Amino acid sequence: FAVSGKGAVVLGVRDVQKQATRDKVVQAARELFEEIGYEETTIRMVAERAGVSVGSVFTTFESKVDIFNHILFEKFELLFGELQRIAPYLKGTARDRIASLMSIAYGVECQQLDLMISHLAASHGWPRRIEEESNKRHGRLLGLFREALEHGVAGGEIRADVDLDLFVD
Repeated sequence: FAVSGKGAVVLGVRDVQKQATRDKVVQAARELFEEIGYEETTIRMVAERAGVSVGSVFTTFESKVDIFNHILFEKFELLFGELQRIAPYLKGTARDRIASLMSIAYGVECQQLDLMISHLAASHGWPRRIEEESNKRHGRLLGLFREALEHGVAGGEIRADVDLDLFVD
């Protein structure tokens, strides 16, 4: 069984096996993306590293892009959690607050630089569904930047008639 925030959830043996396969595939893909990059990594390589069949990879994920997006989602959740935790304590001007947010993001990204480079390379030409999921995730991050800019407007350091949406974009 697994424990969720709402209590115990009983999983069948098949569900446990599916989750174990998913975890192996994600770990193997993460390692390969970091070691040799997104483009060079193949589904066959991921399957071999994970110790599962190619069919099992495709039963778990639609494509290599889908696996990569899952890994980026996990990474982004960690980054966003850290930024959200720190944001209420930021002091100073809007510039100071944005610089602090960027410094935190930069520090997190530098810890997995090869994965970040792969993200930049792979993001061109993603399927619409993946692009929409990515934009939704980034929207939460951009909200923190918007709050810092709104602080600047409220404090008089940024003109009240400025287009904050343009700034955030």
